[in-house]
Amino acid sequence: MPAPLITRAALKVAITARELNPDHPVFPTEFWTHPVVARAVARLDTTTLIRQARTLTPITQEQLAHLTGLTQATISRIEHGRTQLRDLDRIHTLLTGLGAPHPPALKNTDPLDGYTVRAVIAENTDGHLVVLHAPTQSITEALTHTGKPAATPLPPSPTHPEWPPPQ
Repeated sequence: MPAPLITRAALKVAITARELNPDHPVFPTEFWTHPVVARAVARLDTTTLIRQARTLTPITQEQLAHLTGLTQATISRIEHGRTQLRDLDRIHTLLTGLGAPHPPALKNTDPLDGYTVRAVIAENTDGHLVVLHAPTQSITEALTHTGKPAATPLPPSPTHPEWPPPQ
């Protein structure tokens, strides 16, 4: 097991300093720039974040609970993958409590990595919403303006006397 990024004593001091000054970091910069941690923050993956905090530092579940406002039992359930935070306010509270840097400070991470676009909902010139079929591409590529359309209209709806059919 690698040496922790911070000692128990330094961690206790950092937690106390954070109570006095909410801008004081709890974890060293090396923690937040660790590739797994940076990716977890970018993807709002609280399970990986808590696991890495417990692996890379000597922080306890009680200390995490104290910093984040969550209960120790909730921290345990998240760490063991039995629950996930889905509420963005709670995720934000957890990240803020741990002193996570704002996303622009994280370099070379994209929360949309690994996702692909298959269709796009757009507004046409008449103001109607249309669904466009998109070539399989990353979301980052789809959101990058290229000057040429990256999507083609979906095939026509199936023929039916009344479309959509009555419910």
